[in-house]
Amino acid sequence: MTIQQANDYFASCPAEGFLSADQLRGYLPQEEGLRYIGISGTAGKTAVAALLSSMLKAAGFKTGCYHAGWGPMSQRVRIDGAPVEESLLCGAAEHQSRFAFEPLPRAAAELAAACTCFAQAGCSFAVVELPDAGLAPALPRMPVCAVTHIGPDESGRSLERLAHDAAAVLREGSICVTAPDQPKAALTEIIVAAGKTNCELVVPDAEDIKFLKAHRFASQIDYGGYEAPLAFLGRHAACNAAVAVELALALWRKGVEISDEAILAGLAQTENQSSIRVLRQRPLVILDACHTPQQAAALVRVLKVAKVEHMSAVVGLPGREGAEAFLTTLETGLLPGEEKGDKKAMPGMSDSVFDRVYFVVPAGVEPSLTRALAEAARYHFEAEFCPDLAQALEQARAAGGRGMVVCGREDLVLEAAQLLG
Repeated sequence: MTIQQANDYFASCPAEGFLSADQLRGYLPQEEGLRYIGISGTAGKTAVAALLSSMLKAAGFKTGCYHAGWGPMSQRVRIDGAPVEESLLCGAAEHQSRFAFEPLPRAAAELAAACTCFAQAGCSFAVVELPDAGLAPALPRMPVCAVTHIGPDESGRSLERLAHDAAAVLREGSICVTAPDQPKAALTEIIVAAGKTNCELVVPDAEDIKFLKAHRFASQIDYGGYEAPLAFLGRHAACNAAVAVELALALWRKGVEISDEAILAGLAQTENQSSIRVLRQRPLVILDACHTPQQAAALVRVLKVAKVEHMSAVVGLPGREGAEAFLTTLETGLLPGEEKGDKKAMPGMSDSVFDRVYFVVPAGVEPSLTRALAEAARYHFEAEFCPDLAQALEQARAAGGRGMVVCGREDLVLEAAQLLG
């Protein structure tokens, strides 16, 4: 099997479907030396996983990291920050395709393959994103875990339900770190789950997060004395860093030798691929793989704090579910359920950052759906449908203004990075 065939195999696995943790356990490696760290939640999983993986690497541990996003699987399974060896991923894909009675649901298939690669590579730790935290009980050794920020997503589930589902990552004897500034409804569910599972819960103190002086579109934070530059922008990113630091400290309490120097190195060395990433400043070009209201609010807040306006946006959304809420938040900066009057308490949040929005079709999405989203967006912006990404980028560039933001599904954002150089 070639690497292209392996990537195609995982892409062809059904996005929907159910596999129990007991069933998944049969596809997972059982190496005693491999310890798992599960990261669940609706926002911040990728940043927390990347930061913690970098800290563990700096501490001298061979560390695997699985990113449950879009794009080729070969780019989302990494060991010590580098893409996994092709032979390992090809072997895992071939094994699954031969021995699975029927194709596994994609989330389970990818998780099983990533863990197999990490075990065969001799990793000490596997940091894995868990969009479906119900699979977490299949992971055999998990000294620590995390539930990142819970907020509205495209599924339409309540905050309570989202938190309840994410809290499936908790287990007896583990230490779970959750996000500071967690909504009360979500935090209540996580506290209840911690009590039921006898899992210690750590909640970072938001008041310990301080922003230090830095250049425009740069971030320098101090969390509890851990002072370092950060490649991720915004308060939400600083909260993710706090979660990663507390996970490292929890591992230290579990007997893992991870020094303060390794924690600081991990914070400073982690690269930002697609979360409010400034590609260039003149004209301003920002890439952000955001497609939920929560992520859109974080983007708008960063732009408002930087006093940026008259931007164009190139948007590629994965589907209709949650699109209206996303567009409303992209216009106003307010999450669903926040009152319009709240704008008065949020300096600069009264006007939209974006003058024009160009809608493009991500791979596998029906063009008619994107056309319908562009029509609906005209209630919020000057909106236009573009048949392909290159044309949308050219029109956004020609529109002038301060610059452009490319947002939406991650694979489209990463493609834009290549086109924009």
